[in-house]
Amino acid sequence: MRKIIAPILAALFAAALCLPLTACTEPEQEKSSQFNEDNIVLSFSAMSDIHQQMGKTEYSEYLINAFDYAEELNGGALDLALIAGDLTEATWTNQDDDYSATYNGDIAQLKTTLESALDLDVTPVFYCLGNHDTDPSRLGAEYMSGMPALFYNMLGEKFFEVDEDDSVPEAGLRHAIVNGYHFLAVNPDTYWNLHGYSDETLAWIDEKLSVITQAAPEQYVFVTAHPPIYNTVFNSLQNDWADADLGEILQKYPQVIYFSGHIHNVLQDEMQISQNGYFTALDCGSVKYSATMNTINDGGSTFDNSVGTRIEDFSQGLLVQVDGNGNVRVTRCDYYRRSPIKDAWELSYPKADKSHLAAYDNATRQRDNAAPVFAQNAEFTVQVSGGDVVFNWTAASDDDQVRYYKIYVYTVDAEGKRSRTRTYNLATFTYQYDRVEDMPNEMTWSTAALTAGEYYFEVCPVDVWGSVGVGLSATLTVA
Repeated sequence: MRKIIAPILAALFAAALCLPLTACTEPEQEKSSQFNEDNIVLSFSAMSDIHQQMGKTEYSEYLINAFDYAEELNGGALDLALIAGDLTEATWTNQDDDYSATYNGDIAQLKTTLESALDLDVTPVFYCLGNHDTDPSRLGAEYMSGMPALFYNMLGEKFFEVDEDDSVPEAGLRHAIVNGYHFLAVNPDTYWNLHGYSDETLAWIDEKLSVITQAAPEQYVFVTAHPPIYNTVFNSLQNDWADADLGEILQKYPQVIYFSGHIHNVLQDEMQISQNGYFTALDCGSVKYSATMNTINDGGSTFDNSVGTRIEDFSQGLLVQVDGNGNVRVTRCDYYRRSPIKDAWELSYPKADKSHLAAYDNATRQRDNAAPVFAQNAEFTVQVSGGDVVFNWTAASDDDQVRYYKIYVYTVDAEGKRSRTRTYNLATFTYQYDRVEDMPNEMTWSTAALTAGEYYFEVCPVDVWGSVGVGLSATLTVA
C-alpha cells in the first residue's frame, strides 16, 4: 500500500507546488484592434499637390490654412507633416521662362510658407517630389535629375533634421523615424508610364522595408511617393498616371501604408483607400485643386472653372493618428470648409494572417455594391428659361454618395426615332458635401439653349464604383 500511495502523494504535492505559479502567471491578452483615441502616440498630416508658386500668395494661404485646420482637428501640434509630391508648380509654367529662376522662386516660396505654417522643431516636414517638381519630360532627364539636390540645398538642413543617417535626400531617398514609426520616401525617375523607378531606388526601399518589418512585424511603415500604385485608388488604372514597379516591392510588406497624390481626386470617394490583400494605399487628395472632378464634368477633359473645383472652393488632405496598439485612424479633412469628411477610416494593427487588410478590400466592396436608385415618386423636368435649358430632378439615394449624374440628350425625328447627341457628366455635386446626409434632395443644372426640335432626356445616377442606376426621363420641344 505504501508503495502505491507514495507516488500519488508525490504527484499531488508537485501539483500543489505548481498551483501558486499558475495562479500568478496570467495568459497574455491579445491586443485590441479597435482604435483608442485616448492613447494616441503619433499624429501626422498627409497632403499632396500643394503647388507653391512664386508670387501666388493665395496658394500659400491654402497651405497655411490646411495645416491650421489639421492641428485644430488633432487637438494640438502634429508630430510630422508628410507631403506626397508636387510641392511646387515650376515645370508647368511658361516654357519660355528662365527655369532656374522659376524653380528657385517656387522653392523659396515653399520654404517661406512652410516656416510660416509650422514650428519645424515640433513638426518636421517629410516629403517626396512630384512631376511638377522633377518631370524629365518637360526639361530633360539631365536637368531634372538635379531637382532633389536643389530642393535639399535651398530648403536647408533644418528641413532634414528628422532624417536618419541612411537617408540620401539630395538623391530623393528619405528615411525618418518619428515616435518609433518609420517613414520612407522615394521619387520615380520618369512619369507617364507604369515603370518609372530605377533599379537602385527599388533596391533601396526593398532593403529598408525588409529590415524594418522583420524587426517590428506588427507595426505599420509609412511610405510615400507621388504617383498612385497601379490598380489601387481611383484613377490608378490609367497607365500614364500610375506606377507598377513600386507596387511589386510593396506587395511583399503587408505592414505598408502608402501615401500618394498626383490624381487630384476628391476624398469623399471611398475608393481613395484601397486594400488589395498585400498593403494599404491611400490617396492624399489635393490641397490646391481637384482636376478629376473637372474631367468628368460636361463630358470633356478640359478644366471648366465655372462648374469645377479648381482652386476657388476646394482643398483636402488627411490626418493620420496611431494609437498605443498600432491601430490607425485616418480622418479626411476638408480644409476649405474646415470640417471632417464623412467617417474616419480605421485600420487594425498589422497581423500575420493579413486580416487587417480586409476592411477596405476593393474587390469585396465592389462585389457587394449596389447601384444608386431613384425613388418611385422621383421627378425629372426640363425647361427653357432665360435662354438656357434647365434640368431639375429629385436626388437619387445610395448606400454612400452618388458620385455624379449622367444626363443623356437625344434628338427625336418625325418618326419618333431617338439619336443620342450629347452626354453631360455632372460631377460637381459630390465634393461640396462632407457627409451623405448633407446632400440636397433636389438637384438642378443648366446649359446653353438647344437648337429647335424635339428632344428626349434621361438622367442616371452613378456611384464611385461605376454602377449606373436606372434613369428618369423627360421630353422637351424647343421652338
